[in-house]
Amino acid sequence: MKFTKFIALIAAAATLFAGCEPTPQEDPVSADAKLSVLKSVLEVNTPIVFIVEDVNGNDVTAESVIFDATTFDEVSNPFTPTADGKYKFYAVYGDAISNYVDVVVTPTVPALPEDAKPENTEFKHRILLVDHTGTECGYCPKMMMALKEVAETGDYHSKYYEAIAHSYNQSDPASSSAAFAVSGHHGINNYPTLTYNFYHPTSSSYNAEHIKSQINALWKEYAEVSVAATTSLATKSVVVNTEIKAAVSAEYSINAWLLEDGIEAKQTNATAEWMNIHNNAIRNAATTEPLTGYELGTIEAGKCVEQVLSLDITSAAWNRDNLKVMLIVSKKNDKGKYDVANVAICPLNQSITYDYK
Repeated sequence: MKFTKFIALIAAAATLFAGCEPTPQEDPVSADAKLSVLKSVLEVNTPIVFIVEDVNGNDVTAESVIFDATTFDEVSNPFTPTADGKYKFYAVYGDAISNYVDVVVTPTVPALPEDAKPENTEFKHRILLVDHTGTECGYCPKMMMALKEVAETGDYHSKYYEAIAHSYNQSDPASSSAAFAVSGHHGINNYPTLTYNFYHPTSSSYNAEHIKSQINALWKEYAEVSVAATTSLATKSVVVNTEIKAAVSAEYSINAWLLEDGIEAKQTNATAEWMNIHNNAIRNAATTEPLTGYELGTIEAGKCVEQVLSLDITSAAWNRDNLKVMLIVSKKNDKGKYDVANVAICPLNQSITYDYK
């Protein structure tokens, strides 16, 4: 067993030396073993159940050994953590070493709100707008002005939620690695650019009428899915308990973005003082895949699935009083990709119920 641990240590060191440390749920280091857990966020004293599969998808858990990736000590399966924090594990199956898997252990998971209309599946629909911008972007105030005009026109703002990806310049106080990752997934090269949901044409147009036409094309009278949630602020993270309810049977996924309001930073070419206060800035995402998030499998119409998420607070500069959570539920489309099906916002230490019509 010590030899196996030594081989695993060498493999891990080689990966770190190459500058490509594995991240949760990524492809395995070895194609012959894949490690997963039943729940990636759970409470203290709740068993972590590990599953190991070979290259053919066969369950080889019984023939595998699980290790703590920090101490390289073997752990039991199931393994019961007695302290909160973030744990990292890998598995060894024969000569194969699996991917790393992170598990967040929290003191408590906040309770979900009660569904007052359990038979109801007529949900309000909101699309996702992401403004890719930056404080040193000279043309970006034009997009800010256009979005302000759209938000103040009729009931348009009831049809979408916006997140702001400050990815133009790294010196931007509202930027973050998550914001750069979101813009990178969209392939943003021109600023400002406004994207609609995940897999729709992007537009750098900062014409308010054009933005309205894009919203009109994507907005639906009824959403295919909705989400209820409760958030809880921990010492260095935000724990989010979610329940996803489907109106249409399909494959769904859930992700959460941590947003911050009220960031003061001088905006180049600002034409009004409000442009120097930046809201809805993307600070972090619940997974290293900032778009798709956690796949939930097929949810039948009228049924619900729960998923607990965790968002790290990685900077002391983030104002906790101004943080909130954006919840993004996606549906697999006919091209096999997940696109945004509905969006919700939950303030910290609060709950939101399903948004019925």
